[in-house]
Amino acid sequence: MPLIPAVLLFTLGIGAVHTLAHLPDPSALALLSLPALLPWRGRALWSALALGVLLTVVRAQALLDERWPVERHGQDHVLEGTIASLPEREGANWRFVFAPADPAFPRLIRAGWYRTDEPVRAGECWRLTLRLRSPHGSLNPDSFDYEGWLFRQGIGATATVRDARRCDDLQGGVVLRARQHIVAALRSHLGTHPAAGVTVALAVGDDSGVASADWENFRATGTTHLVAISGFNIAIVAGVAWFLGRWLWSAWPALCLRLPAQRAGLLASALAAAVYAALAGFEPPVQRAVLMLLIVLLALWSHRLSQPARVLALAWAAVLLLDPFAFASPGLWLSFGAVASIFYVSLNRVRAPGPWHTLVSLQLLIALTLAPLSLYFFHGTSWVAPMVNLFAVPFFALLTPWVLAATLLVLAAPAVGGPVLLGAAAALCVFQSALGWIATQPGLWLAASPPPGALALALAGFALLLAPRGLPLRPLGALCLVPLIAAPIPPVRGGFELTALDVGQGLAVVVRTATRTLVYDAGPAFEDGFDAGASVVAPFLLGAGRNRVDTLVVSHGDQDHAGGVPAVRRLLRVDREIGTDGGEPCRAGMHWEWDDVRFELLHPAGDGWRGNDRSCVLRIDGAYAVLLTGDIEAPAEAALLDDKARLAADVLVAPHHGSRTSSTQQFVEAVNPRVVLFGAGWRNHFRHPRPEVQARYEAIGARRYVTGQVGAIAVWRNAEGELQVSEHRREAARFWNAPAGP
Repeated sequence: MPLIPAVLLFTLGIGAVHTLAHLPDPSALALLSLPALLPWRGRALWSALALGVLLTVVRAQALLDERWPVERHGQDHVLEGTIASLPEREGANWRFVFAPADPAFPRLIRAGWYRTDEPVRAGECWRLTLRLRSPHGSLNPDSFDYEGWLFRQGIGATATVRDARRCDDLQGGVVLRARQHIVAALRSHLGTHPAAGVTVALAVGDDSGVASADWENFRATGTTHLVAISGFNIAIVAGVAWFLGRWLWSAWPALCLRLPAQRAGLLASALAAAVYAALAGFEPPVQRAVLMLLIVLLALWSHRLSQPARVLALAWAAVLLLDPFAFASPGLWLSFGAVASIFYVSLNRVRAPGPWHTLVSLQLLIALTLAPLSLYFFHGTSWVAPMVNLFAVPFFALLTPWVLAATLLVLAAPAVGGPVLLGAAAALCVFQSALGWIATQPGLWLAASPPPGALALALAGFALLLAPRGLPLRPLGALCLVPLIAAPIPPVRGGFELTALDVGQGLAVVVRTATRTLVYDAGPAFEDGFDAGASVVAPFLLGAGRNRVDTLVVSHGDQDHAGGVPAVRRLLRVDREIGTDGGEPCRAGMHWEWDDVRFELLHPAGDGWRGNDRSCVLRIDGAYAVLLTGDIEAPAEAALLDDKARLAADVLVAPHHGSRTSSTQQFVEAVNPRVVLFGAGWRNHFRHPRPEVQARYEAIGARRYVTGQVGAIAVWRNAEGELQVSEHRREAARFWNAPAGP
């Protein structure tokens, strides 16, 4: 059976399952498997395809069976188990993965313990009273899928700790407890050093101490891969182990007679990589990197590295056999893209006159290969990444062994290891300062999200341009890049389109006309946590072909409406701001027109408004009328009733998420909407929208939608003049997403 076509079909089978809204039933799987049992020429290749489908479905069903059911959402249970991850400290709060001993509960639970001074360590036994929740998160086009991330991590429930006490009858894994001991030792020596978080991350993969500002600097300069332990760090450790193993083995000629020093170095590489992976927690990116490395080492051992395509195909198949859901991980595609580029250069497909030129060629080639993938997965790419990595890669190639050696010394001889560790942290601090200065320069991050077809065509174009000289079709590669550079903006439906994004308990609305974009509120943001501006608003706009916000209107300064504003500013160009700190004040009477769509602010009039009633109220008139009301309550609604003619609208974004202090009977009757949208989180503790509020809208025959229940909601008018509403959770959810509903 030809290896590469079989691996491609195996991958196709896995990818096909990832596109499904529901897993296929056993009868469909039986029909799929039948051709693999019949004697025909394509039997082997069909078997590879069927294996990909069957493996993914079986693994997916097992993970879904572990999930905490929606019907039992919010129940409290007392569970005994162990802390199964390195706990993350955020102020007075802890986050960790809990592994209960009772098999009737999910194998892994992601728990949050708030406002506690109690220390929590990996591997400890605890008896916790947990309020268990079924996995659920915001769901929007082109945005981070939290439910999918939980699914791929094997986490069957989330929870809040209600009560806790330690127990002694269970113990966590030896490796996990060793990691916790190492982290504690490193932090005791590093203290509050500015580079402490990154130093610990390099040593044992615990990145909970890396500040969000540092992550932003790494992202803007394209150097994240150097900090998050993955292929690069594993390769550095394996390389150092190879040189040391080969050198030490060569010191005893008698040993070389039994096993060549080069092969002894390969064994040392494999052992060092495995130990480092274990200390790093053997997270999925580390698993993939180690597996890929072991296959490459095996190819070197058997003298088959001259066939890099087969080696990569075997490594790819092994990774997906181990974890078919790695298919949806950006790290898998980026890692293999980088390794393919390295093979391309190192095997002299791209010739360079010297080592420095080879390094430059390698960085440029990796950047070209990964740029389309970065645009697809992260909605942008850093154009300075190749230049920064020319210096950052050698620096981290030296720093990583330094940090690991310092870690060993800290454990064995603290008096000696402490200064060595602080020296590594000082060097890293200088690098971080330089990186921070570079990251503050404008225009480093190219925000864009071309369609998948343009990205695939660009990859083919790069392959042609970098192909051996003399290939007749090589010049066509430049034409393949045109759609990537000048991707057309997808048209809006019905003149203008409104989308209420699912940002949890908060509000973010995007209005797109033919050529302009308005954002009304940007959702919540939490320190070192969820940021709706970065995770939802910006990705949605970039996925829609919009990297510019013509006007940003913030109804008022509450965190659930304005928290995401800094991220929107950082990731997109914002031309005009109304209601923000530093922007124009929101005043009744302000108006403008785009593409035959009129925008007018109706409230606040005057300066006497306070609290929620100071919210900007925006009316939009085009193919249909929209009223956006922020968090206004009964007093502001009463003031707006003075001009009822301007309140009537087809679509209403309900005031204050459907609170009982808003949507008075008179206001509801004056607006008389056909569609009402509530920006509220799924099963939020405020119980928004309130039943009595929903009843008022139901009484006038309005259709009602809650973002937390149905995901992002898009509204437009079709050619027949009918108002259309689409619910993202019903129309685009995958099998791992919770169904739409209360």
